[in-house]
Amino acid sequence: MKILVAEDDRATRLILSRALGSWGYDVIAVSDGEEAWQVLSREKMRLLVSDWEMPRLEGPDLCRRIRQASMAYVYALLLTTHKDSDRIVEGLDAGADDFITKPFNPAELRARLGVGRRILDLQDELALKVDELERANGQLAKIAATDPLMNIGNRRSFELAIGRVSQKAAREESRYGVLMIDIDHFKQVNDRYGHAMGDRVLSAVAAALANAKGPSDEVFRYGGEELVMISPGQTAASLHDLGERLREVVASLRVACQDGEAIRVTASLGVAVAPAGSARWEAVVEYADQALYASKNAGRNRVTSIPR
Repeated sequence: MKILVAEDDRATRLILSRALGSWGYDVIAVSDGEEAWQVLSREKMRLLVSDWEMPRLEGPDLCRRIRQASMAYVYALLLTTHKDSDRIVEGLDAGADDFITKPFNPAELRARLGVGRRILDLQDELALKVDELERANGQLAKIAATDPLMNIGNRRSFELAIGRVSQKAAREESRYGVLMIDIDHFKQVNDRYGHAMGDRVLSAVAAALANAKGPSDEVFRYGGEELVMISPGQTAASLHDLGERLREVVASLRVACQDGEAIRVTASLGVAVAPAGSARWEAVVEYADQALYASKNAGRNRVTSIPR
Protein backbone atom coordinates (compact mmCIF):
# COMPACT_ATOMS: atom_id res chain seq x y z
CA MET A 1 0.00 0.00 0.00
CA LYS A 2 1.21 3.49 -0.83
CA ILE A 3 1.87 5.81 2.09
CA LEU A 4 2.64 9.52 2.03
CA VAL A 5 5.05 11.00 4.56
CA ALA A 6 4.97 14.77 5.10
CA GLU A 7 7.81 15.84 7.40
CA ASP A 8 9.95 18.97 7.19
CA ASP A 9 12.77 17.57 9.31
CA ARG A 10 15.10 15.72 6.93
CA ALA A 11 16.43 13.23 9.48
CA THR A 12 12.95 12.29 10.75
CA ARG A 13 11.71 12.02 7.17
CA LEU A 14 14.54 9.62 6.31
CA ILE A 15 13.94 7.49 9.43
CA LEU A 16 10.21 7.28 8.66
CA SER A 17 10.81 6.38 5.03
CA ARG A 18 13.25 3.60 5.86
CA ALA A 19 11.04 2.14 8.58
CA LEU A 20 7.91 2.21 6.44
CA GLY A 21 9.75 0.75 3.47
CA SER A 22 11.03 -2.13 5.59
CA TRP A 23 7.41 -2.86 6.60
CA GLY A 24 6.36 -3.24 2.97
CA TYR A 25 4.92 0.20 2.25
CA ASP A 26 5.48 2.08 -0.98
CA VAL A 27 6.68 5.41 0.44
CA ILE A 28 6.43 8.88 -1.03
CA ALA A 29 8.12 11.48 1.18
CA VAL A 30 7.73 15.26 0.96
CA SER A 31 8.99 18.15 3.06
CA ASP A 32 5.86 20.23 3.70
CA GLY A 33 2.07 20.16 3.73
CA GLU A 34 1.58 21.99 0.45
CA GLU A 35 3.77 19.51 -1.40
CA ALA A 36 1.84 16.70 0.29
CA TRP A 37 -1.41 18.19 -0.98
CA GLN A 38 -0.06 18.27 -4.52
CA VAL A 39 0.80 14.56 -4.30
CA LEU A 40 -2.66 13.72 -2.92
CA SER A 41 -4.27 15.70 -5.74
CA ARG A 42 -2.61 13.65 -8.47
CA GLU A 43 -2.17 10.20 -6.89
CA LYS A 44 -4.46 7.84 -5.01
CA MET A 45 -3.01 7.65 -1.51
CA ARG A 46 -4.82 5.89 1.35
CA LEU A 47 -2.39 6.49 4.23
CA LEU A 48 -0.78 9.72 5.40
CA VAL A 49 1.80 10.28 8.13
CA SER A 50 2.16 14.01 8.62
CA ASP A 51 4.05 16.22 10.99
CA TRP A 52 1.87 18.75 12.82
CA GLU A 53 4.11 21.80 12.34
CA MET A 54 5.38 22.31 8.80
CA PRO A 55 6.06 25.28 6.52
CA ARG A 56 3.40 26.51 4.06
CA LEU A 57 0.68 24.11 5.24
CA GLU A 58 0.56 22.54 8.70
CA GLY A 59 -0.66 19.02 9.39
CA PRO A 60 -4.15 19.93 10.75
CA ASP A 61 -4.75 22.29 7.82
CA LEU A 62 -3.70 19.53 5.42
CA CYS A 63 -6.17 17.15 7.10
CA ARG A 64 -8.91 19.76 6.87
CA ARG A 65 -8.26 20.27 3.17
CA ILE A 66 -8.34 16.50 2.57
CA ARG A 67 -11.71 16.12 4.31
CA GLN A 68 -13.20 18.92 2.23
CA ALA A 69 -12.04 17.38 -1.06
CA SER A 70 -13.78 14.74 -3.17
CA MET A 71 -11.32 11.88 -3.02
CA ALA A 72 -11.03 8.37 -1.64
CA TYR A 73 -10.72 8.31 2.13
CA VAL A 74 -7.19 9.00 3.39
CA TYR A 75 -6.33 7.70 6.84
CA ALA A 76 -4.33 10.52 8.41
CA LEU A 77 -1.93 10.09 11.33
CA LEU A 78 -0.35 13.19 12.83
CA LEU A 79 3.11 13.28 14.36
CA THR A 80 3.20 15.83 17.15
CA THR A 81 5.06 16.97 20.23
CA HIS A 82 1.74 18.24 21.67
CA LYS A 83 0.30 16.17 24.48
CA ASP A 84 -2.39 18.42 25.96
CA SER A 85 -5.98 17.43 25.23
CA ASP A 86 -6.97 20.76 23.67
CA ARG A 87 -4.39 20.35 20.91
CA ILE A 88 -5.40 16.73 20.36
CA VAL A 89 -9.05 17.78 20.01
CA GLU A 90 -7.98 20.49 17.56
CA GLY A 91 -6.29 17.90 15.37
CA LEU A 92 -9.24 15.51 15.51
CA ASP A 93 -11.63 18.30 14.60
CA ALA A 94 -9.41 19.10 11.62
CA GLY A 95 -9.87 15.54 10.33
CA ALA A 96 -6.94 13.56 11.72
CA ASP A 97 -7.65 9.91 12.51
CA ASP A 98 -4.88 9.23 14.99
CA PHE A 99 -1.79 10.70 16.70
CA ILE A 100 1.65 9.57 17.67
CA THR A 101 4.06 11.62 19.75
CA LYS A 102 7.55 12.57 18.70
CA PRO A 103 10.04 11.07 19.00
CA PHE A 104 7.96 8.11 17.82
CA ASN A 105 8.24 4.50 18.82
CA PRO A 106 8.54 2.40 15.63
CA ALA A 107 6.53 -0.49 17.08
CA GLU A 108 3.73 1.87 18.11
CA LEU A 109 3.73 3.56 14.69
CA ARG A 110 3.54 0.19 12.93
CA ALA A 111 0.65 -0.92 15.15
CA ARG A 112 -1.30 2.31 14.64
CA LEU A 113 -0.84 2.09 10.88
CA GLY A 114 -2.11 -1.48 11.07
CA VAL A 115 -5.27 -0.16 12.71
CA GLY A 116 -5.60 2.35 9.89
CA ARG A 117 -5.24 -0.36 7.26
CA ARG A 118 -7.93 -2.47 8.92
CA ILE A 119 -10.26 0.53 8.91
CA LEU A 120 -9.54 1.19 5.23
CA ASP A 121 -10.14 -2.49 4.42
CA LEU A 122 -13.50 -2.33 6.19
CA GLN A 123 -14.40 0.84 4.27
CA ASP A 124 -13.49 -0.81 0.97
CA GLU A 125 -15.53 -3.89 1.87
CA LEU A 126 -18.50 -1.72 2.82
CA ALA A 127 -18.21 0.30 -0.40
CA LEU A 128 -18.15 -2.94 -2.41
CA LYS A 129 -21.28 -4.20 -0.66
CA VAL A 130 -23.02 -0.85 -1.26
CA ASP A 131 -22.14 -1.06 -4.97
CA GLU A 132 -23.48 -4.61 -5.13
CA LEU A 133 -26.67 -3.54 -3.36
CA GLU A 134 -27.14 -0.61 -5.73
CA ARG A 135 -26.68 -2.88 -8.75
CA ALA A 136 -29.14 -5.39 -7.31
CA ASN A 137 -31.66 -2.64 -6.59
CA GLY A 138 -31.23 -1.34 -10.13
CA GLN A 139 -31.88 -4.81 -11.54
CA LEU A 140 -34.93 -5.24 -9.32
CA ALA A 141 -36.26 -1.83 -10.38
CA LYS A 142 -35.81 -2.79 -14.04
CA ILE A 143 -37.56 -6.11 -13.49
CA ALA A 144 -40.41 -4.41 -11.65
CA ALA A 145 -40.86 -1.92 -14.51
CA THR A 146 -40.65 -4.46 -17.38
CA ASP A 147 -43.26 -6.81 -18.82
CA PRO A 148 -41.44 -10.17 -18.81
CA LEU A 149 -43.19 -11.53 -21.92
CA MET A 150 -42.89 -8.54 -24.22
CA ASN A 151 -39.65 -7.20 -22.72
CA ILE A 152 -41.02 -3.64 -22.76
CA GLY A 153 -42.29 -1.37 -20.01
CA ASN A 154 -45.36 -2.42 -18.05
CA ARG A 155 -48.46 -0.44 -17.07
CA ARG A 156 -46.83 1.00 -13.96
CA SER A 157 -43.76 2.21 -15.82
CA PHE A 158 -46.04 3.71 -18.49
CA GLU A 159 -47.79 5.84 -15.89
CA LEU A 160 -44.47 7.02 -14.50
CA ALA A 161 -43.13 7.78 -17.99
CA ILE A 162 -46.17 9.68 -19.22
CA GLY A 163 -46.25 11.66 -15.99
CA ARG A 164 -42.64 12.66 -16.62
CA VAL A 165 -43.27 13.47 -20.30
CA SER A 166 -46.42 15.50 -19.55
CA GLN A 167 -44.65 17.55 -16.88
CA LYS A 168 -41.80 18.30 -19.29
CA ALA A 169 -44.29 19.28 -22.00
CA ALA A 170 -46.08 21.60 -19.55
CA ARG A 171 -42.80 23.33 -18.67
CA GLU A 172 -41.73 23.70 -22.29
CA GLU A 173 -45.17 24.45 -23.74
CA SER A 174 -44.66 21.52 -26.12
CA ARG A 175 -46.82 18.63 -27.37
CA TYR A 176 -46.64 14.88 -27.16
CA GLY A 177 -48.71 12.07 -28.63
CA VAL A 178 -50.20 8.86 -27.24
CA LEU A 179 -50.83 5.83 -29.47
CA MET A 180 -53.05 2.99 -28.23
CA ILE A 181 -52.36 -0.22 -30.17
CA ASP A 182 -54.53 -3.34 -30.05
CA ILE A 183 -53.77 -6.61 -31.88
CA ASP A 184 -56.83 -7.51 -33.92
CA HIS A 185 -58.71 -10.77 -33.16
CA PHE A 186 -55.96 -11.95 -30.86
CA LYS A 187 -58.32 -14.38 -29.09
CA GLN A 188 -58.57 -16.28 -32.36
CA VAL A 189 -54.78 -16.66 -32.43
CA ASN A 190 -54.84 -18.22 -28.97
CA ASP A 191 -57.81 -20.45 -29.83
CA ARG A 192 -56.30 -21.72 -33.07
CA TYR A 193 -52.60 -21.96 -32.29
CA GLY A 194 -52.50 -22.16 -28.48
CA HIS A 195 -51.31 -19.76 -25.85
CA ALA A 196 -47.64 -20.52 -26.37
CA MET A 197 -47.85 -19.32 -29.99
CA GLY A 198 -50.01 -16.43 -28.82
CA ASP A 199 -47.19 -15.40 -26.50
CA ARG A 200 -44.74 -15.58 -29.40
CA VAL A 201 -46.98 -13.29 -31.43
CA LEU A 202 -47.19 -10.78 -28.57
CA SER A 203 -43.43 -10.83 -28.16
CA ALA A 204 -42.89 -10.39 -31.92
CA VAL A 205 -45.29 -7.44 -32.13
CA ALA A 206 -43.66 -5.74 -29.14
CA ALA A 207 -40.19 -6.21 -30.64
CA ALA A 208 -41.32 -4.87 -34.02
CA LEU A 209 -42.85 -1.77 -32.46
CA ALA A 210 -39.80 -1.19 -30.28
CA ASN A 211 -37.57 -1.36 -33.38
CA ALA A 212 -39.84 0.93 -35.41
CA LYS A 213 -40.28 3.69 -32.83
CA GLY A 214 -38.34 6.92 -32.82
CA PRO A 215 -35.36 7.51 -30.49
CA SER A 216 -37.42 9.52 -27.99
CA ASP A 217 -40.53 7.29 -28.18
CA GLU A 218 -41.37 4.76 -25.46
CA VAL A 219 -43.54 1.66 -25.82
CA PHE A 220 -45.30 -0.26 -23.03
CA ARG A 221 -47.69 -3.13 -22.51
CA TYR A 222 -50.96 -1.57 -21.41
CA GLY A 223 -52.77 -4.83 -20.73
CA GLY A 224 -53.53 -8.13 -22.51
CA GLU A 225 -52.86 -7.64 -26.23
CA GLU A 226 -52.97 -3.84 -25.95
CA LEU A 227 -49.87 -1.67 -26.12
CA VAL A 228 -49.32 2.05 -25.75
CA MET A 229 -46.64 4.36 -27.08
CA ILE A 230 -45.62 7.85 -25.95
CA SER A 231 -44.16 10.03 -28.67
CA PRO A 232 -42.92 13.54 -27.70
CA GLY A 233 -42.88 16.52 -30.04
CA GLN A 234 -45.74 15.45 -32.31
CA THR A 235 -48.42 17.25 -34.27
CA ALA A 236 -51.73 15.61 -35.12
CA ALA A 237 -50.53 14.96 -38.68
CA SER A 238 -47.10 13.57 -37.76
CA LEU A 239 -48.61 11.36 -35.06
CA HIS A 240 -51.13 9.92 -37.54
CA ASP A 241 -48.26 9.20 -39.94
CA LEU A 242 -46.39 7.41 -37.15
CA GLY A 243 -49.50 5.37 -36.40
CA GLU A 244 -49.77 4.32 -40.05
CA ARG A 245 -46.12 3.29 -40.10
CA LEU A 246 -46.58 1.18 -36.97
CA ARG A 247 -49.73 -0.39 -38.40
CA GLU A 248 -47.81 -1.41 -41.52
CA VAL A 249 -44.98 -2.83 -39.41
CA VAL A 250 -47.41 -5.10 -37.55
CA ALA A 251 -49.20 -6.14 -40.75
CA SER A 252 -45.90 -7.17 -42.33
CA LEU A 253 -44.98 -9.53 -39.46
CA ARG A 254 -44.82 -13.27 -40.04
CA VAL A 255 -44.52 -15.44 -36.93
CA ALA A 256 -43.52 -18.98 -37.91
CA CYS A 257 -45.21 -22.05 -36.37
CA GLN A 258 -43.53 -25.41 -35.92
CA ASP A 259 -45.41 -26.84 -38.91
CA GLY A 260 -44.07 -24.08 -41.11
CA GLU A 261 -47.26 -22.02 -41.19
CA ALA A 262 -46.77 -18.28 -40.67
CA ILE A 263 -49.13 -16.41 -38.37
CA ARG A 264 -50.15 -12.98 -39.63
CA VAL A 265 -51.83 -10.35 -37.47
CA THR A 266 -52.97 -6.77 -37.86
CA ALA A 267 -53.42 -3.98 -35.35
CA SER A 268 -55.89 -1.18 -34.75
CA LEU A 269 -54.57 2.13 -33.47
CA GLY A 270 -56.01 5.18 -31.80
CA VAL A 271 -53.86 8.30 -31.52
CA ALA A 272 -54.24 11.60 -29.71
CA VAL A 273 -51.99 14.64 -29.29
CA ALA A 274 -51.88 16.54 -26.01
CA PRO A 275 -52.61 20.28 -26.13
CA ALA A 276 -49.43 22.36 -25.91
CA GLY A 277 -48.40 22.85 -22.29
CA SER A 278 -51.00 20.44 -20.88
CA ALA A 279 -50.02 18.26 -17.91
CA ARG A 280 -53.32 16.31 -17.85
CA TRP A 281 -52.10 13.09 -19.43
CA GLU A 282 -55.11 11.05 -18.29
CA ALA A 283 -57.35 12.95 -20.71
CA VAL A 284 -54.93 12.32 -23.60
CA VAL A 285 -54.92 8.59 -22.89
CA GLU A 286 -58.72 8.61 -22.76
CA TYR A 287 -58.91 10.34 -26.16
CA ALA A 288 -56.46 7.82 -27.66
CA ASP A 289 -58.53 4.98 -26.21
CA GLN A 290 -61.69 6.41 -27.74
CA ALA A 291 -59.91 6.65 -31.08
CA LEU A 292 -58.81 3.02 -30.75
CA TYR A 293 -62.39 1.86 -30.27
CA ALA A 294 -63.37 3.92 -33.30
CA SER A 295 -60.75 2.03 -35.36
CA LYS A 296 -62.07 -1.32 -34.14
CA ASN A 297 -65.68 -0.37 -34.81
CA ALA A 298 -64.76 0.79 -38.31
CA GLY A 299 -63.36 -2.61 -39.28
CA ARG A 300 -59.93 -2.79 -37.57
CA ASN A 301 -56.44 -2.61 -39.13
CA ARG A 302 -56.60 1.16 -39.32
CA VAL A 303 -55.53 4.33 -37.49
CA THR A 304 -58.01 6.82 -36.06
CA SER A 305 -56.95 10.22 -34.73
CA ILE A 306 -58.74 12.37 -32.21
CA PRO A 307 -58.37 16.00 -33.36
CA ARG A 308 -56.80 18.17 -30.63
